[in-house]
Amino acid sequence: MKLRFYYIASIIKLILWLIIIIITYTSINIYEDPIIGISLWFIGSFIFIRWLSFFLFLRWQKLFRQKTQERIIKDSYKLSLLFWIYSIINILLLILWSWTKIFWAILLAWFIIIHILLLERQHEQPEEQ
Repeated sequence: MKLRFYYIASIIKLILWLIIIIITYTSINIYEDPIIGISLWFIGSFIFIRWLSFFLFLRWQKLFRQKTQERIIKDSYKLSLLFWIYSIINILLLILWSWTKIFWAILLAWFIIIHILLLERQHEQPEEQ
């Protein structure tokens, strides 16, 4: 039952993303209200990124880690949140015209280090029953 929560949350994100995209393209004239259109597109894209990254991390961990199904799903959910934050920071830097290769390299290194630390910390903890 606990494991279904993560899948249900992912399905809700996908449905929410579809609703936002449909509203953005059918109800809002982006030429009259560009800020609202861009904001909804921004929110929708990050919901989609979070949804997609959960399943990508889930597949990656099933291939390369020998943990319980519950641990893999929880770790995938955490990793997808970190990737979502990484994506938001990158897009915000692009929008604010502050994105440089140095910022990108620092963010990428930070992102990789946090993923490694998260997975190693989880590896040291005993398995939950």
